[in-house]
Amino acid sequence: MTHAPAIQRKLTTILAADAANFSGRMAADEVGTVQALRRSRMVIEQGIAARGGRIANTSGDGLIAEFPSVVEAVAAAVTIQRTLIADAALLPFRIGLHLGDVIVEGEDLLGDGVNLAARLEQMAPVGGICVSRQVVDHARGRLEAEFRPLSPVTPRHMPEEIEVYGVLADGIEAPGDLRAVRPRVRLDGDANTRFTRIRNRTAVACGVLGLADILTGPDAMWSIIPIAALLLNLWRKRRELG
Repeated sequence: MTHAPAIQRKLTTILAADAANFSGRMAADEVGTVQALRRSRMVIEQGIAARGGRIANTSGDGLIAEFPSVVEAVAAAVTIQRTLIADAALLPFRIGLHLGDVIVEGEDLLGDGVNLAARLEQMAPVGGICVSRQVVDHARGRLEAEFRPLSPVTPRHMPEEIEVYGVLADGIEAPGDLRAVRPRVRLDGDANTRFTRIRNRTAVACGVLGLADILTGPDAMWSIIPIAALLLNLWRKRRELG
């Protein structure tokens, strides 16, 4: 009987990087975008290797890397972003960093630690870096960078709220609030179907209320409050289903 190998875990610093608006750039200029991606990947690979890291997973325009040192991981992210921002011929990237437990599967890294780094990358502004509280606890005061606390957030498909920080360094900006950069959630499958039904019912209800208000008289305006309540409920459902 063949036994599956035991699951291997380790604590490491995970860097997630992804090109901003890559699909849109590809639609406008496939060849030019692929060439720019190649040059950008060389910058990223050199920045990771120079700080003792290694690339673990790659996927299209994105990658996952790991570092034995939290400080070196932040330093690598800052160097990478500075280089990419300074050259208009390179693609802009978002970067997320997290210190966490991961599963080692060959050369790849898997698990919640990797997923959280990817969520932090999605929260980062273009050309920016978002990190978890665990990264800040180990790196603060050890390099020429500051960490701006942003609003706590519960990442999609994750059970707990986390503290998010933006990295501030020479040439690297951080947002004042995550709401300014948080990506729109794209619903799919059953969630999309349910939200569409709720949205359609809300639209019908708002239309009926508005028509009833008009028939009541030009000065009534009583429908504003229930319509606002319906729209607020629609917004809440949108967040729940996302």
